[in-house]
Amino acid sequence: MTDQKSGLKTRTYEATILVKAAAARADYDGVLAAVRQTYETEGASFIELEKWEERQLAYPIAGETSALYFNAYFSAEPTAIDKIERRAQLGETILRQLIVARPGKELELIKAQRAKQAEAAAAAAANPPVPEY
Repeated sequence: MTDQKSGLKTRTYEATILVKAAAARADYDGVLAAVRQTYETEGASFIELEKWEERQLAYPIAGETSALYFNAYFSAEPTAIDKIERRAQLGETILRQLIVARPGKELELIKAQRAKQAEAAAAAAANPPVPEY
């Protein structure tokens, strides 16, 4: 894909994002908006932004002992990644993030795998095992 404004080729990325758990409990919508703004301000476009779960951290980060995890797939120009990382460091919501490039075909495989998992979960829920007595 090519960005119409700049003419640069956009790439697909995956990010794992840790946000302050206390802030997310107090204002989840505000935290989600702040995460989106951090990325979208630099021209990123979310394909998927999924909330995972809150977890205890192995060590404190900025005084926080727990974090809410998000997993995201987004497209952006390669030049935007450094800007996104810098914006996240300067912001108060995101504790840590890891961004890795994901080729488009791999993303399609991930989506297909998730669809199969969802189908299997739905089938299991529709046909619960019968207990043996």
